Amino acid sequence: MLKIAICAAAAALLLTSAARAQPAPADEAAVMRDFVSGTWEIDVPAGDWSAKYFLAADHTFRETGSDGEVRGTWEVKDGKVCTTADHLVAPDRIKTYCNKGAGRHTGDQWTDADPVTGNAVFFTLKAGR
Repeated sequence: MLKIAICAAAAALLLTSAARAQPAPADEAAVMRDFVSGTWEIDVPAGDWSAKYFLAADHTFRETGSDGEVRGTWEVKDGKVCTTADHLVAPDRIKTYCNKGAGRHTGDQWTDADPVTGNAVFFTLKAGR
């Protein structure tokens, strides 16, 4: 009986240690803080297109771009920021775009490829609205 109790206690200790060793999932609010308080600028020189995104904490966004205004929702999915438009303003646009910007901070600049055309897309996260 004592052996069973010791084995059970050892197993519980090992499980507790393993659980503590697992990294905690990133806090989405912290990851996206600078996006929600700032302006996310996007430029596609080859497509002669640019836009400013304004993300809100309630997971909605507003985009003012060279082809008009779009509203929709955003989420962090697989470590990427994904925006889904409520409607399309141009036939060459897709409804949902995802890019590797999650976790970026004010002043950061990065590039990615347009999933439709493959053109280079330039991103900047600026302070303020």
